[in-house]
Amino acid sequence: MITEKKVSQMIIDIAGDLLTTPESQEEMQAHLNVVRTAWNIAIKPELARKKELKSFIKKQAKYAPSTEALEGLELEMKRMIQQKNTLYPSINGKVVSAEVIKKGQDDYVIRAYFSGNRET
Repeated sequence: MITEKKVSQMIIDIAGDLLTTPESQEEMQAHLNVVRTAWNIAIKPELARKKELKSFIKKQAKYAPSTEALEGLELEMKRMIQQKNTLYPSINGKVVSAEVIKKGQDDYVIRAYFSGNRET
């Protein structure tokens, strides 16, 4: 049953390849933060979602190495938002924490929590 899935697995499910490309724990955490943000935007009503996404992209502009990279980030965010709403349309918990824990060389575990401190 979908509602029994762990939050961490749902995050991985919407991330696509974003969590498979990082080369360090810090980079993995940065990517995970983007996925968490996409999830939290996806649970908002449509109009608020568009406004929130626009605001997020605007804040990221100073970190983007190029206009193309920023456009790529926006497309990836839209893809993850759509993926969340396709795979988990009835799950609207806010992800308040998502962390990468290193278990070994190139081996990480993701822990994620919905509001209410339910670890999954």
